[in-house]
Amino acid sequence: MIRQAIRRDAAEAVPLIWQAIGDLAFVLTGTPDIHETASILSDFFRQEDNRLSYQNALVMEEEGQLVGLVLLYDGAKARELDVPLERAAAVRSRDFNYRIPTEAEVSEFYLDTLSVVPRCQGRGYGRLLIEAGCDRARQLQHSRIALLVEVDNQAAKRLYDRLGFRADYTRLLAGHEYFHMVLSL
Repeated sequence: MIRQAIRRDAAEAVPLIWQAIGDLAFVLTGTPDIHETASILSDFFRQEDNRLSYQNALVMEEEGQLVGLVLLYDGAKARELDVPLERAAAVRSRDFNYRIPTEAEVSEFYLDTLSVVPRCQGRGYGRLLIEAGCDRARQLQHSRIALLVEVDNQAAKRLYDRLGFRADYTRLLAGHEYFHMVLSL
């Protein structure tokens, strides 16, 4: 079952987010401390109007447990959604010019994070979450959805290719190279 996330999902959702974004979690939080980063991610998931908010998440449940998650938002709001994270990271890092690199383009609905627990991978759950994300984008009158996938993550790229996404350029983000992939809706 795929449903809109709620605040109470944070404990199960944050490990899924971290599994997908890896080192970017430290960029988003402004700290290299694992425990502090987990706490910050949880706090922001429970809050509204930021990139990590439950408002932007769809979750998949199986037998009462979260087994997958997709975070999505309007690319035109990406900068606005990063501001609360940047402010908190600036205080933590003592770098008051702290900036989180914007991933989304203004013209797209952006699939920020897709994650499925390891024991459920290979069952088509990722595809179902992506399809639910595409449905959300259509409901909000978007004509395209886009994402970034690490160049080295060939399994994920193959999934996106099979679903009709096409790579249109590469970009460097937090020291990793990514394909920007787009699907017309």
